[in-house]
Amino acid sequence: MQYSTTEASCATGGELEPKCHPPPGASLPDITLSRCMGYTVPLQYHQHEVAMVGDAFRGQDQVCTFQDVCQSLLSVPGEDVSLLSGVAGSGKTTVVRRLVHEWAKDSGSQKIVLSLSFRELNLLSEPQSLQELLLVHYSHLKPVLPWVIDSQPGRILLILDGLDEFCFPLEFERSPKCSDPERKLGMGEMVVNLIKGHLLPGISILVTSRPHAVSKVPPLLVTQLYSILGFSKDQQRHYFEQSCSSPLVASAVWGYVSSYQPLQLMCRIPAFCWIVSTALRDRAPCCLSQVTTTTLPNTARTMPAGSSDTSTSNNRAEEATPTPSTFSSTVPRVMLMSGHVKPITITEIYCCFLKSILVFHGEGHSQEGCSPQCLQEAPRVLQEMRPMLRDLGALAFKGLLERRFLFDQADLSSFSLDCSGLSKTFLVEILREDRASLTCQRSFHFIHTSVQEFLAALYYVLQALSGSDPFSGLKSAVGLALFPVALHKVLTSTANKLLRPRRLLRRYVKKAFSWGGHHQSGHMDLFCRFVSGLLVPQTRVILDGLFRGRSQILPSPSSSLPVPSPPPTPPFLLSLLHSQLQCGRLSPERQVNVCHCLYEAQDPGLAQRLQGWLQVLAQQQDPDQSGPARRDWSELAFLLQLTPDLQDLNLEAQGLDADGLRRLLPVLPLFSTLRLAQNPLGPEGAVVLACAMQSPDCRVERLWVVGTGLGCTGLRVLTEGLKDNHTVVDLRMAINHIGDVGAGCLADLLRTNRTLKDIRLRDNQITDKGAELLMEALTENTTLEHLWMFDNKLSKEGVRKLKEFARSTSHLDIKVCI
Repeated sequence: MQYSTTEASCATGGELEPKCHPPPGASLPDITLSRCMGYTVPLQYHQHEVAMVGDAFRGQDQVCTFQDVCQSLLSVPGEDVSLLSGVAGSGKTTVVRRLVHEWAKDSGSQKIVLSLSFRELNLLSEPQSLQELLLVHYSHLKPVLPWVIDSQPGRILLILDGLDEFCFPLEFERSPKCSDPERKLGMGEMVVNLIKGHLLPGISILVTSRPHAVSKVPPLLVTQLYSILGFSKDQQRHYFEQSCSSPLVASAVWGYVSSYQPLQLMCRIPAFCWIVSTALRDRAPCCLSQVTTTTLPNTARTMPAGSSDTSTSNNRAEEATPTPSTFSSTVPRVMLMSGHVKPITITEIYCCFLKSILVFHGEGHSQEGCSPQCLQEAPRVLQEMRPMLRDLGALAFKGLLERRFLFDQADLSSFSLDCSGLSKTFLVEILREDRASLTCQRSFHFIHTSVQEFLAALYYVLQALSGSDPFSGLKSAVGLALFPVALHKVLTSTANKLLRPRRLLRRYVKKAFSWGGHHQSGHMDLFCRFVSGLLVPQTRVILDGLFRGRSQILPSPSSSLPVPSPPPTPPFLLSLLHSQLQCGRLSPERQVNVCHCLYEAQDPGLAQRLQGWLQVLAQQQDPDQSGPARRDWSELAFLLQLTPDLQDLNLEAQGLDADGLRRLLPVLPLFSTLRLAQNPLGPEGAVVLACAMQSPDCRVERLWVVGTGLGCTGLRVLTEGLKDNHTVVDLRMAINHIGDVGAGCLADLLRTNRTLKDIRLRDNQITDKGAELLMEALTENTTLEHLWMFDNKLSKEGVRKLKEFARSTSHLDIKVCI
């Protein structure tokens, strides 16, 4: 049974994910996915989604294509539940739409694809039967759908799109069992019974979700997990080639993006590619020009005479990925804020994006592009848009506080936002309207969560710079003020007079960072980065006219006057961020985010410090030199997030202690080799390593901790972390004084672990008793291949027994001597 493409296209709910429209006849690149059977419940997400982007390609399960997904879901019969996970803007809804489209094209397909959006299910507050729900959603299938449900449920592929947006609880343990599709159920109970196979047994189900909500579905119910990795470098380049108006523009944009590692990592998200393309391509080259030609004190941002990003883009694209041996020569030029090419920040990109939408995509400018007239009128346009942007930012900020990404008409009205006014400017570009097919209710959402976070930060900075409390602005908007509005205004005015404007600004900025640091989930991380960037006068130049008192910074395009340099980054901002970096109460993930904030704040000393870390990674720094300060380990974690192609992390003899190792925890699981020898880690460091080994994202195959002072206590903790680890094959831990107690812990591990192939225990004070414990465990273990026991406290008899044991097992080589 097959239906037309038009009918099939109605099957998907939710919004079409943002993308640039390519020229006629062009095709956008596929995204890269990975596939694994089942999944492991993450311990807890402590980072913003954007932090996962750089890690996605480090080494995954089976990489697959979209066609592989189609083959698995549309051709392979069987009852199963599949998950499709991806960060916001990665292309989950696009994959669903393409899946339905491929199904509609295949006249021989035996599947019937149905799709429901969790966003629309949220609107159904009254109990409803599954059959009634499907018949309302698919009214054109009324003649056949009841028959298919009763007699051929195995032909149905049900897509449930957007689990992360579902507001009803999924109580898999307590929801009553229901197998009758005509029985009315609450939406949460209906979804639970579908996934557990009680309702419509035999159907295939695909659930899409952002990563943080995947664990709502118990792993035992999931057959396979597809993860959207995003765009590879080649796919990014192809995207810009198809979305830009000419090869020259595409080459310039790609050359620019590929030169700045933070931008390139973010461009693994397709939606961010669209944002970058909108900000930098032919409609807004002026934004790119302004960002790269204005200057900062003591740091030239202009390109040398006769040079251009366009001329070198091909060379940059073809350069080999930096390795430890080439870091010092390649990475600083690519990613550090030094020399004549200063990397553009993420905040500047979003400023260019907003300016492009308001000034060059607004009403009356559809054909003008980046003309001199548009440039001259830009400050006036931005000034006129200030009240609406403030209100829209207040809505975005309120949503961020409440972790809401969907808004209704009442939300817009509470902030004096008029839909007709928005539609004249950027409703389609920034704020999208949805009409639910089940209820015909209107809802609104920002085109991407990062755009909501940027607008929230823009509102916060606008309020802070004017001396107004951003939180009080929300209260008056939604009627939650503790005092009457008039009294509140009087109190605010009085406070502003008593406190100097700069002191108020410092207070509000400190409040933002303190508030963001207390949210351990990391959902405020990008907001804090945007706040840091927007407090830099150099960045605010891009939005000249929006910030009061800034309209004279840039001369008109026809002016021959030199461009004056804006003030430097406020010293209080850098001081505040550095004090946070030294705060022992912040989690490692938040400390890394502070480094991202320093990058956005254009800290002039960050480049030099990162350069020193590059020398450490390249093993060019003498270990006898004074080691880095404790706070610098967070900067190394920040740097390592920007080098996703690095597989071997070599920090031998660098004075790394347990606290420093804790600061590196966000990136430790992501390397195939960890070389941590000759560092004073101690038992406390073993706790950190055990946590890294237990991470679902752990890709460590070689763990070398020679001479790190673990002792038997540390080894006991580490072996606990390795019990459920399935990646480590090579464990080198000589000179750790583990003794017989530690040998016993290893023996307990070897009874169950079938991953370890090579263990080296030289000079660990192990006696014959410890050797007996190891041999006893190895009679049950047939996967260990090498065991090094040199320089331990073994008697001649103990050595003889070990050698005899090794000869009795064909798979095991034991190296030992007296």
